[in-house]
Amino acid sequence: MTSGRVRLVMALHFHQPVGNFDTVFQDAVRLSYRPLVEHVERHPGVRAAFHLSGSLLEWLETRDRPFLERVIALVGSGQIEPLGGGFYEPILTVIPREDALDQLGRLASWWKRRSGMRPRGAWIAERVWEQGLAEVLAEAGVEYTILDDQHLRFAGLLDERFTGLFVTERAGRPVAFFPSDFELRYLIPFRPIDAVRTHLQAAADAATRDAGGRPILTYGDDAEKFGLWPETHDWVYEKGWLESFFTMLEDSDGPAQAVSPGTILDAATPARKVYIPNASYAEMLEWALPAESVAAFSATRAAAAGEGREMAARAFVRGSLWDMFLARYPEADQLHKHVLRSSRRARALAPGSVGRAEAITSALRAECNCAYWHGLFGGIYYSHLRHGLYRSALDADARVASRQRRPVVVDVEDFDGDREREVVARSGRLQAFFRPADAGTLVELDDLETRFNVTNVLSRWKESYHEGSDIVHAAGEGAGAVASPHERAVGIASADLVGRVFDVLPLRSLRDFVCDTPPDPAGLARFEGMTFLSGAPSWWEPAADGFRMGASIAGADYERVVTIENGGILRVRWSFEKEPAGWFGTLLCLSLLTPRDPARERRIVRSDGGVVRGAPGETAEVDGASALVLEDRVFGFALEVAITPAARIVAAPIETLQRAEVRYETAYQGTLFALCWRLPPGSAESPADDGAPGIRLSFQAPGGGSGSLP
Repeated sequence: MTSGRVRLVMALHFHQPVGNFDTVFQDAVRLSYRPLVEHVERHPGVRAAFHLSGSLLEWLETRDRPFLERVIALVGSGQIEPLGGGFYEPILTVIPREDALDQLGRLASWWKRRSGMRPRGAWIAERVWEQGLAEVLAEAGVEYTILDDQHLRFAGLLDERFTGLFVTERAGRPVAFFPSDFELRYLIPFRPIDAVRTHLQAAADAATRDAGGRPILTYGDDAEKFGLWPETHDWVYEKGWLESFFTMLEDSDGPAQAVSPGTILDAATPARKVYIPNASYAEMLEWALPAESVAAFSATRAAAAGEGREMAARAFVRGSLWDMFLARYPEADQLHKHVLRSSRRARALAPGSVGRAEAITSALRAECNCAYWHGLFGGIYYSHLRHGLYRSALDADARVASRQRRPVVVDVEDFDGDREREVVARSGRLQAFFRPADAGTLVELDDLETRFNVTNVLSRWKESYHEGSDIVHAAGEGAGAVASPHERAVGIASADLVGRVFDVLPLRSLRDFVCDTPPDPAGLARFEGMTFLSGAPSWWEPAADGFRMGASIAGADYERVVTIENGGILRVRWSFEKEPAGWFGTLLCLSLLTPRDPARERRIVRSDGGVVRGAPGETAEVDGASALVLEDRVFGFALEVAITPAARIVAAPIETLQRAEVRYETAYQGTLFALCWRLPPGSAESPADDGAPGIRLSFQAPGGGSGSLP
């Protein structure tokens, strides 16, 4: 046996996001989780820690109980140590302390109830760390966690490799942590076994030279890398990589022995004390950078790493904070602050009241981190993931609303922490969020009955890779190996950028505009010839049933009145002091999650009774439109928009181009609807009505609902 044989602490993270497709859960189990567990069962000398997120556990409990029982059996045998963490995989640092403790307690309780063992450690989602988290973890009874060795470099330590156990504290409350080795994350499972063996042997030899005894190295990473990531299933299982790896770990003459984290703690291993700055793994902090900063960051890092200074560059040249995703993507910030609001309101219900526990659970489920950010994978660009979180948040909202007696509720509050007041209005099944500071836009329109946000649209934001700034962390896989997606610079074809539009303002409904001539669908997609209202209006004031505002745009002065009525009707009306010379309009940015589906339909009703039918994502140009209906028979609602006087409606789909693992893909985000009125009313283009422009929005049952519209 090698005298300095490495003790390899292995922690594997199994997770699928809230809202992910059922087929993805199935593929993850089939391609990765089940064969991985089978290999562990065949190699009883391999010890490890498993972290299964609550969203995955809930799916397994209803869809694949036999697999879950196999994992629990491994825990019962002592071969696998359970890892706790936030139940729904939240970023613990950006949710309230009460929620964080609840999330940690729920996963610990799940394992205690199902296996009889309470986890000693906790997995930290995306390894997002703030020093105050040490006290929260300690209060939750967590003894240790897994961070990256990069966290230690950000703290200023310049060790060639980080071995052993570390400890940190806040207010005298300690938590230990194991630093996951950066190089192992790129070696396992992507490189040949000999490359992994060489790395482990080097650590063992170094420990022997230094008379430091048996070193401890940590590998903590995603279980999906073992079969679900591109090309890995064939490499890991069919070509025998994992079998060879586990055999090496069981070989008493091999370079390493696989141990669980608890084994190291039980051995009373001395821990090195350190304090960690706000951090995550290096790639995450780079993805969080503003897109326009990435090229400068890459150049600075390359310059700093010159002349053998790679270690110092990794320590002192870093990206941003995870929280910057909330600034980069206003849609993420809206969702995040909505969820925090839902949690506060749910917890404010009287203890023991009907629906309170369910509302809190739904709010916690909506804290799952995956749809709030974007990096190597789609993340926030996937509308179904955003919908999964909104659906949960709206379930909490609906349960809270059911306890309220007022038929109309209008709250005016700075709920997103930007020092500007927002307006949140609810009546019946309709809930609306307005942002007066941004041109009085309608940021969110919800149907509480079906838990659906019809304004779940992501803007076409410009990413750094749209200009070729593709961050890559290694030169490639080399011979006889598989490339990690982190190592692939996926070139974006110039042809894919032709005609692409990147938004300057967030795509929000009720963003007013003027134009000389209404655009066609292609022009609407590019906002050609359209001048939009942005920023704060001239004035605004709340009212008991909504709010009023005054604005000026391209020579037009007007007042807009927004009211919500008993029964769930939202009305918007514009009146002009000085009319524009051409056309006036407003945007509706709406989504039924898919551009076309037999169970989803868009109807534009003309004032002469005619109906123009189409798919939700189809283009359209219709004059004399008196109503717009979006009907979704999958979720069971219809959004009805009545329009007076009749307007010209132009529709164009919203599409984004984003990176996803090893390729770029186009995603449908929703549809732009421009409602255009020729002013003054009564002109040749709009002879049917001489009233001021206005719309009425309401949710109904599919198939006509109230019967007011075809």
